[in-house]
Amino acid sequence: MASPSSAARVPFLVSQRSLPSDVHTLAGLAFLDSEQDDLVVADEPERPRRRVGGPQRRRQQFLVRRLIGVGVGLAFLILIVIGFRGCLEARSDRALRNYTSDVATIMQQSEQSGKDFFDLLNAPSGSNSLDVKNQILAQRDSSQALLDRAQDLDAPDQMSDADSAVTLALTLRRDALDAIASNVQQAAARTQTANAISRISDAMGSLYGSDIVWTQVGSPEIKEVDEDEGVDAPTLPQGNFMPSNATEFLDQTTLVTKLAAITGQQATTGGIHGLQLLETSIGGTTLAADSTTTVDASASELEIQVQNSGDSDETGISVTATLNGNELNGQISALSAGEAGTVKIPLTTKPPPGTDVTLEVVVQPVPGEQVADNNQATYTVVFGS
Repeated sequence: MASPSSAARVPFLVSQRSLPSDVHTLAGLAFLDSEQDDLVVADEPERPRRRVGGPQRRRQQFLVRRLIGVGVGLAFLILIVIGFRGCLEARSDRALRNYTSDVATIMQQSEQSGKDFFDLLNAPSGSNSLDVKNQILAQRDSSQALLDRAQDLDAPDQMSDADSAVTLALTLRRDALDAIASNVQQAAARTQTANAISRISDAMGSLYGSDIVWTQVGSPEIKEVDEDEGVDAPTLPQGNFMPSNATEFLDQTTLVTKLAAITGQQATTGGIHGLQLLETSIGGTTLAADSTTTVDASASELEIQVQNSGDSDETGISVTATLNGNELNGQISALSAGEAGTVKIPLTTKPPPGTDVTLEVVVQPVPGEQVADNNQATYTVVFGS
């Protein structure tokens, strides 16, 4: 279908030959006017838009994606670290809890061992001293087993100080029981040396010291570590080896009475009480009170013989010897009425050879003794020449 502009131009499409020249001119002008009217100015084609910052934008996108990847990686790494740390903390808490539980069990058993030991000493049974020794050796073996268990524990690093205290306390207990077992027969005998009593007294001091190490260092240190780490650990036992009357066993006089009770030797309260110094010797040489006595320079022990001159049995007889200003002490656990006993005291210090020194010996009066003039003597001694 022809457009309107084409239809308007049809009357002018006639042969130029059939029209006059002026007609041709008018027709041409009319045609031009019509063409001009029909002329449509085409819109200029739109230029393609340039993408703003093409390569730069791609780099930015790459950096953004890279940062996102790094962030995700860091987040994942943080989760791993947190999880790993949580596992380590859980493992550490479990190790602390297990260690505390094991120590609590060991110290509870050690406390029971101490109760059994002191029940033996506190209850006079008239047992043979050899039986008592064997019972104490059994307690020693039990303490050794507890010490072995403590040394085998895998103590956490935070518990190093506490572990050292626990081991020390158990070692003191084991060694003390061993010393007591080795000396109890001699200490409980009627005629005995002061050495045995002194060693048992020292061992009692070690047992007392073990309680101090545990209660003042070991137990508080364990509790402090558990609290600092937030560990819900078991409650620790009191763990003392010695009983509430521990100080009684630190006094030698009371200790002698306890040891005498092991064999059923007990002092009577009625009758006459009295002791007598019979004889003093050094290195086998008997001393004379009215003259100077020369003894072997290598002599290492002082022997003092005492007699119960009363009609009552006596226990806890103390003897003091002062040699050149140095005081030495010994004890006899018990003497029946009329019985004599000897106490041996080691010479820890001796004067230079050839020097005159004074030795004073005093047998301490027992309760109820009225006359003590015969309880002492003074000697002049020369060690070697």
